[in-house]
Amino acid sequence: MVSIPKVVGLMSCGFLLCLGLAGVASSTDNIGDAKPGKTIKGEVLRVEGDSYYIVKNGEDGKEVHLHVDNTTQKNFVTIVPGDNVEAKFNDQNHAISILTDQNQSH
Repeated sequence: MVSIPKVVGLMSCGFLLCLGLAGVASSTDNIGDAKPGKTIKGEVLRVEGDSYYIVKNGEDGKEVHLHVDNTTQKNFVTIVPGDNVEAKFNDQNHAISILTDQNQSH
């Protein structure tokens, strides 16, 4: 016959384990809740290494400097000044994605 202290101990361990797993499960709920980035549509003014300078289409003609690296999603091999692009970027001006409407023949 199993003693009462062993049963109570096992039930307590099971209860604490469930509480711990519930905390882990709820902490992963916010992983996909990252803020969406800003988007700019415009023409590439110049490319300098890992930096792209894009002038925004529209009334203000604002120039935006974007940093590009291996994590940036692209639909082109190379990009040249004059290409029209749509770029999504974060608060640090890191390009999340850059899409061009030009053919990939560059």
